[in-house]
Amino acid sequence: MLTRSRIVGLMVLCLCAAAHAEDAPATQPSTQPAVISAGDAATLAAKKGETVTVEGVIAKAEWSKSGKVFNVEFKDIEADKGLMVSAFQKNKEKLDAAFDGDAAAKLTGAKIQITGKLEVYGGKIEKFKDRLQIVIQNPQQITIVEPAPKP
Repeated sequence: MLTRSRIVGLMVLCLCAAAHAEDAPATQPSTQPAVISAGDAATLAAKKGETVTVEGVIAKAEWSKSGKVFNVEFKDIEADKGLMVSAFQKNKEKLDAAFDGDAAAKLTGAKIQITGKLEVYGGKIEKFKDRLQIVIQNPQQITIVEPAPKP
């Protein structure tokens, strides 16, 4: 049977343990992936198949002429060689709604972080084969770190 003094003793013990735990360094690894520069091809290649967070300035974000694919290109990456970021038409409304009605305009020129699974392009366009890409499934994958400069 727990007496009042034992209950108080247990409470003090718990409080001391909690206070000590706050001072102890965290032993669990962070669940957030490290941020990789969009231009760091070697690190991106080493992380193929993993969920990564990539950061860079967007040179151009636009929907394809057919309107079926949203393509994002980073600055300072050789055309047709670096990381590709894409979204598909089924996510257009969500993307535009999340970025003031026009994701392409809001992202072009902005410094962003995008989190997603880094995979090899699997589409039909020959010049994109073997390129790494992240496919945007929802707008929460994108964080604007610095907005695009005002014109």
